[in-house]
Amino acid sequence: MLSGADSAWLRMEQPQNQMVITGMLKLGHSPDWKVFEEVIRKRLLIFDRFRQRVLNPDTIPIWVPDHHFELSYHIRQVDLSDRPHQPAIQEYVEEMLSNPLDFSRPLWELHLLETRDQTTLVAKLHHCIADGIALVRILLSLTTVSADGAYFDPIREYKPVRRTGKQHAGLFSTAGEGIKRIIKALYKFVSMPADTATHVKGELQTIKTAAWSAPVPLADVKALAAKYKTTINDILLWLACGALRRYLTTTGEKPEGASSFRVSIPVNLRYGDDTVMTGNQFGLVFLELPVGVENSQERLRLVQQRMNEIKASGEAWVAYGVLSLLGKMPLVVEQFVVKFLSSKCSAVVTNVPGPRRPLFLAGAKIEDIMFWVPKSGMLGVGISLISYNGGVRIGIASDAGRVPEPDLITRYFVELFDSETANKT
Repeated sequence: MLSGADSAWLRMEQPQNQMVITGMLKLGHSPDWKVFEEVIRKRLLIFDRFRQRVLNPDTIPIWVPDHHFELSYHIRQVDLSDRPHQPAIQEYVEEMLSNPLDFSRPLWELHLLETRDQTTLVAKLHHCIADGIALVRILLSLTTVSADGAYFDPIREYKPVRRTGKQHAGLFSTAGEGIKRIIKALYKFVSMPADTATHVKGELQTIKTAAWSAPVPLADVKALAAKYKTTINDILLWLACGALRRYLTTTGEKPEGASSFRVSIPVNLRYGDDTVMTGNQFGLVFLELPVGVENSQERLRLVQQRMNEIKASGEAWVAYGVLSLLGKMPLVVEQFVVKFLSSKCSAVVTNVPGPRRPLFLAGAKIEDIMFWVPKSGMLGVGISLISYNGGVRIGIASDAGRVPEPDLITRYFVELFDSETANKT
């Protein structure tokens, strides 16, 4: 049987919003197909979820073996050699974001794309199998530390947030304090007004768009965090906030009139020594991005202040509990609550730290990594941030009717970063 949280994410699936995490690995050269296939057999299929399908997805979902499992359905070579890399990959990713997985099979696919000047692996995995941190761990378990070296150990070497679960659990150290924090968080979730109406919110369609940036130096992001005495995460949220403000202005909105532009942010609740590789163990918190504030430094101050308040609240654990409960309740109840909560915000923003050194897949060097986060309910925009090998990238997955030009947001993010790093004082 699926856990409550896994079941909740499974049942959020709808034609307008696929609950899939889509990832991209840009490779230095095309790996030998037989070697790649053997890596998948030996390293990925050891996880039961990749050989199982979901039975009864709309009622009480359970994992069952796929007795007709065919690896050739899940891993494919795609010849796009007549097309240049960037437009071909972007179009392919957008297709994968728009089209649902086959629920009669295990809910994942890996496509090795060969364009005119690049080889790229695009992965698509349903959220009920794993959250962002777990997915990164799973993909890293396929990699080696050199072209012919030992496999990377994601449990020992990839601990993106140490003791996060323990830190949040500590907020509920006494029964009385725990009850107070739970009541306060639940009251906040229920009493929050609907988010300000902008063209980012509205009716959704099945066609999705995608964009991603070139990497910006992680060392410079750290330098900004040191300069402003804050965290890397707050710096990235600040830059994303500025990019969204500029995008809203460019597309005819007046951000100064936006009383709020609220985003939901996944918060990892795993312990630093957690060895579980699949499943969902994160909570959601709601952050009001100050897109209506013109002064950049004031935006940073507000982002930092609001994030500090959220960290001290324990809201992530409460949200995780609500999700786990929803996954065990009738589907109509979950749909009502998800629609209600999605009215409270305009986008999803997630930041996943990746490995700090270059890795290899089936002998091919991984030159770049990107992923796109799913959006639940009626949300039309997902913003993904990921670091890898000294660089940080931003990706946008959006509904074509809400944000038809997501590359504007990624461009504004990089321009704001360049502007801030140019100002050394």
